[in-house]
Amino acid sequence: MSNIEFSYTPGTPVGGVRLLAGDIDPEGLNRTGGDRTRTDTEIEQLLGMSAGETRLAAAALLEGKAAEFASTATLVAQSTLRQDFRERSRRLLEAAAVLRNGAVMPSWSPASYPEDLGEIRED
Repeated sequence: MSNIEFSYTPGTPVGGVRLLAGDIDPEGLNRTGGDRTRTDTEIEQLLGMSAGETRLAAAALLEGKAAEFASTATLVAQSTLRQDFRERSRRLLEAAAVLRNGAVMPSWSPASYPEDLGEIRED
């Protein structure tokens, strides 16, 4: 990936998604897997898919991370060290569900339809 962009300004849509999803570590751009920080372009894509709703885009970001952890769903245990990627995936999905439940869903607006659409006329 050339020209990787990372910005974190909470008052912007990209920054709002980062804030809600905890995707705020610029050093994480070089990681792989679910721990990888997303680029501005990736977050802008999620915002576009979510009609600009930051909570929905943040939920989608967390779901993507959960999918990456699930694809490597392993349990690593050495002596007292234990890392369970299965649990991380489940927790990310739970956080995504909370964000989705609190999101304002984009609504359909019939503004382009004629005003008399659906009126019952008595002739």
